[in-house]
Amino acid sequence: VEAALFISPRPLSLSELAEIAGTDVKTVEAIVEDLAREFGEGRGIVLERVGNAVRLYVPDDVFPLVRHLSPLPEFDGQEIRVIAYIAREGTVLRSTLRRLFGRAADRAVEKLKGMGAVVVRRKGRTYEIRKTKVFDDYFVAP
Repeated sequence: VEAALFISPRPLSLSELAEIAGTDVKTVEAIVEDLAREFGEGRGIVLERVGNAVRLYVPDDVFPLVRHLSPLPEFDGQEIRVIAYIAREGTVLRSTLRRLFGRAADRAVEKLKGMGAVVVRRKGRTYEIRKTKVFDDYFVAP
């Protein structure tokens, strides 16, 4: 359970954790409670319950110190809006993204391509950007 939470870029539901661990949800609940006590105040990693899901994350006061070690790109506010738009639409044209979001569209798409979260294909005079399973796994809640 701890390893799954550590490696996952998104919150995992208790049922997902139970399936991964090969046990039942009640046992996972107990494990999560133990981990919550272990990752208490003043630690470099925080365990958080998000509805029926759980995640591990680095707290805001520590993140700037270790950000450069992350294998995943950071997204600024405008890039996050691009991601939200792609999440909603699924497939979009680069020309539409550029019209709506300007240069942030290209920055976000390049980062997403690097993660394998989108596929970019020529479509006429523009490009079609289609989200992948990696996109959904990383950005869309279970």
